Amino acid sequence: MATATITPTDIQISAAQLKVGGTDIGSTTGGITFSPTVSVMKIFVDQSSMPVGHRITQEECQVTCNLSEFNITKLAAVTPGTTYTLDGSAIKKKLEVGGGAIATTDYVELIITPLTDGAATISTDANMVITVFKCIPFQQPQLAFTKDGIRYVPVVFDAMRDSTKAAGKQLYIIGDTTASA
Repeated sequence: MATATITPTDIQISAAQLKVGGTDIGSTTGGITFSPTVSVMKIFVDQSSMPVGHRITQEECQVTCNLSEFNITKLAAVTPGTTYTLDGSAIKKKLEVGGGAIATTDYVELIITPLTDGAATISTDANMVITVFKCIPFQQPQLAFTKDGIRYVPVVFDAMRDSTKAAGKQLYIIGDTTASA
């Protein structure tokens, strides 16, 4: 009788570090979800009752998480079209919102790196890293103030095509970005 192959070391159980534009945005609650979507259209012709091919019509990618570490600096990293100010004393901060426009500099690289244990040790296995080349927070963060819960900020990052990359490689990479053929 044949049996299934099980490799316990390949079973991934852990949280992850999330970097936005090179900045570690801190703790999350409820995990980080990476969601790529590919829409495919079937191609039919009059001469066949079956599809004769398929064509990709749309490729998208979103990353969602709940930020647990709430401060204005980290909120600025996930709120596009805003102005962040830190005064000369490095004590007073503000985030001004409204009437801004999304600039090309608002699109940033997002990197998800798995942790290896419950002590928040960052994995050194670059083959499990997810890099989204250009993304932007898609919705404005919501702030919930409750007396008996952790205050967290739900954020959805939406990926965009990076036209500086070759065709077929413009949205994201799963694995080591330095790997080559």
